[in-house]
Amino acid sequence: MAPKKYPRAHALLEKFYAGKCTPEELAILDSWYDGLGNDADMPATDASHYQQQFLANFRDGLPGAKIVWWKQSAIKWTAAAASILLLAGAGYWWIHQARQKTNSSADNAAFLVTNETNHIKLVILPDSSHIWLNAAASLRWKEDFNQKVRSVQLTGEGFFDVHGQTGKPFIIHTRDLTIQVLGTQFNVEAYPAEGLTRVSLVQGKVKVRAGKDNTILKPGYAAVYNNEEKGIAVNETDAGKVAAWREGAFSATDLPLRDAVMRLCTRYGYNVRWENAQGADKNISVMFRTDTFTKMLDNLCYISRKRYRISERQVTIY
Repeated sequence: MAPKKYPRAHALLEKFYAGKCTPEELAILDSWYDGLGNDADMPATDASHYQQQFLANFRDGLPGAKIVWWKQSAIKWTAAAASILLLAGAGYWWIHQARQKTNSSADNAAFLVTNETNHIKLVILPDSSHIWLNAAASLRWKEDFNQKVRSVQLTGEGFFDVHGQTGKPFIIHTRDLTIQVLGTQFNVEAYPAEGLTRVSLVQGKVKVRAGKDNTILKPGYAAVYNNEEKGIAVNETDAGKVAAWREGAFSATDLPLRDAVMRLCTRYGYNVRWENAQGADKNISVMFRTDTFTKMLDNLCYISRKRYRISERQVTIY
């Protein structure tokens, strides 16, 4: 079924499914996939259907493993089959298999995805829910995900687009909160080094619980849990700005300067050392769309009347 031009396509697909393709092999797959249905007499819509049908048939012949793939923004390939994402970069290639077993026992086996880059990672769960992970964030779920309940654990920041399933609520556990949804879009900030956890709702409805304290959010509102006050506060928010990091922006909403600087530096792979921490606990709200790391750091230091120096991968604020 594959074109004669690339007789190794099926073997390369198997290598891709196993996460073992080299960048050169991915380039071959890209050219091969574009050539599927490339017939002068075939309409473009039929060619697209031909491509999708081939990959669907290929997927059906593979073992029923639970696989999740991630991609960073600016990658142009789309999901041609539910469990396979063939991704070709615009000028570069970046594909990796995200399955990691964290326990040896089959009953307690879990999967873990950690974003160790300064790009955004998209995780597609077995129920077709989409989760974007910010830098240094991680997502964990057990192998029995979607059998009775859909439960995940988040560390760091993630944006959730949850696929609705009747009778199977989606539950997110963070250090301080339990978030329950049916089908909706929202942003979760749960950085381990920070004193707050925040859920900002874009659309739908979510229930947020911390111990005996709980609330139901409406779109345009955020639930904030403070470690010191041990309670949930609800306030209005611009959830679109909060989640602007998915498009490459940097935002900090009502966040201590110390935490905002830490988030920015972590995103770009820098450590932070404070020689002048005066005013570092004062809350700020900023959003930078497409600036460079140093330009954004310049602005953060300017509004706080501080300076910085960079040595290798360390930023010193003084």
